[in-house]
Formats: sequence, C-alpha cells, structure tokens
Amino acid sequence: MIRVGIIGCGGMGNYHGPELAKLPNVKIVATCDLIPEKAKALGDKIGVARHVTDFRELLPDVDAVWVCTEPFNRRDIVVAAAAAGKHLFTEKPIARSLDDADAMLAAAKKARVKFMLGYCLRFWQPYRLIRETFASGELGDLVSCWMRRFMPWGPARWYGRQECSGGVMLDFGSHDVDWLRWVGGDVKTVFGKTLRVQEGAQADDHGGAIFLFKNGGMGTIENSWSSPLNEGTLGIIGTKGALMMGADGKVRKRIGREAKEEIVNVEAATAVNPEGQVGKRDASGAIQAVQLRTESVQQHFVRCIEEDFAPLASAEEGRKTLLTVMAIWESSRTGKSVAVSRVAARRQGGES
Repeated sequence: MIRVGIIGCGGMGNYHGPELAKLPNVKIVATCDLIPEKAKALGDKIGVARHVTDFRELLPDVDAVWVCTEPFNRRDIVVAAAAAGKHLFTEKPIARSLDDADAMLAAAKKARVKFMLGYCLRFWQPYRLIRETFASGELGDLVSCWMRRFMPWGPARWYGRQECSGGVMLDFGSHDVDWLRWVGGDVKTVFGKTLRVQEGAQADDHGGAIFLFKNGGMGTIENSWSSPLNEGTLGIIGTKGALMMGADGKVRKRIGREAKEEIVNVEAATAVNPEGQVGKRDASGAIQAVQLRTESVQQHFVRCIEEDFAPLASAEEGRKTLLTVMAIWESSRTGKSVAVSRVAARRQGGES
C-alpha cells in the first residue's frame, strides 16, 4: 500500500485526488493547502479526514507526495519532501525557472527517490497510440511531426502573468513540446515566435515554433489561448507512411503510396481484455495481445514506486522540455534560430 499526501488542493489537486482514491493500492493520508477550506473540501470529496496547511506535517506519514501547487511555488516543497525520502509527483511544467528545476532534480537525485511530472499526453489516447505506432518502426524514419492546439481562454489569476506561468507555451504548450520530444527525441535547434494578442494580456497567449531534432526530422508546434475557435490536430510523417489526427478527432493512417487510407479505430486498438491484453480485435471479436499497456498517470507512478523503475514522464525529461520552451522565448526575442544546447550552457554559466 502506497501512502500519499496531496499538496495543493486547487484545480489539479481536485483532478488527481479522485483518481488516486480509486486505486486499491493507494491510501491518501492527508490533503494540504494554505487555504484550509480547500484542503477540507478535497478531503471531504475523496473521504480523507486529515487536512493540514503545512505540508511538513504530513511528510512523516507518507511514502510519496502529489504536488499540485503552481510551478513558481513548488521548489521548497519538493526539496523538503525529497530530503525526507519521499517519492515526488508534481504537475507540469517542472518549474518556471531552470534554477528551481535544477534544485529539485538535485534533491531527488541525492535522496534517490522517484520524480515524475504530469505530462498526461504520454498516457492519453490517441496521443500514445500515434507515438507508439511510430516507435514500432511502422512509419519508418521521422520526416515531420506536429501538434496544433487552440483553447480559447482569457487568462486570469496567476496563469495570466508571464512571470508566474510562462504564458501559453510553457503552461499549456509544454504538453505539446513534451509529446513532440517523445516522438523525435532531443531538440537541436528552435525557431519560434510568441505573441500577446488579447487586449490587456500580461502573458504570451499565442506562440509557435519549428524544431530540428538531433536524430533528424523536424517538428512544428502552435498553441493559442487567443484563438476564438478550438482546434486540436497532430500527426507524424515518416519515410514509410503517415498517421495523423484531424480536428474532427478521426485518426487516419496510410502506409506507402499504394495502400489505402485507413481510419484507425482507437477504441479497439487500445481496448483491454480481462487478461490485461491490449489491441485490435480479430475476426472472432477477441482482442489480440500486444506489448502496449494502457494505464493512467496515477497508476503509472504508483507502479514506478512498487516495481522500482524510471517514470515515463521523468523530471529529467521535463527539464529538457523547459529548456526547449526557453529556446522558443529567446528565438522570439531575437528573431533568430536558437540552439537548445547553447541555452543550457548559458544558463549553467549564470546568465539570466
């Protein structure tokens, strides 16, 4: 049984709490928030009687903490929890600054605890299915991958302040940067632009970039809070075929020019039978066994602790995603392409 404390009982705490409460191998020991009414409200919602305002009070009684505070208000919590030997799950992005990210990573490494971020697109369908299909080699070598997600929103509270959230490309778009990096690997060069479109905006609310990957191929990304219309599209083009999801939610695949285009039945391709097998149904209706395993973000991190393996969405990967977004910011500021490695070198050398 993994004992968990939830720190931060706002929107993300209220998302993770009920999901954790469903897991038979998890016991939520306490909820914590600086606002006691929030801690109590979440506790009441998921059947947890202990509510605290100081996260240090729950550390002696847990194996892991679920840190759902803002990215600028996370460093001290993570460092203290790591020092106490607690495994760490935090929401994304890893931090607002590289200094904070490095301090948390160093603390987790020293304590030899697991440290995972909430990059959920690595677990959600069809994002995972599309990436796993590419990783299988079916599409060949990478030519191009892309993500475009528009979410009409008027940023309020801390999200709407660049110094707190990092704007649309870090708060929202880092999901997409993480997914593209999961497909293409480490990013070598970035050319990007961020904008503040809505009247009175105090944070970037639209942005986009082109990535060149170290391993070859390219990626493109565009995210918006300012677009009046919703959209979500993504895809991968390889040397052997292509797989993409349009704004209608349909996943289309074609391998080679001679083959017919296929509409992928995502539900059938990822359905799980009672034996835990995942995959397409055969002619008899049985689900074929394949290697892909579907699980939630919460299930995955608990399994990382129980089975002692590295998280799929590790904090180290989150640091690379942060550096990639920082390269987008620099490219936007200078109007030039930026090498991600140079951003990292300058930051480690103390340049702001």
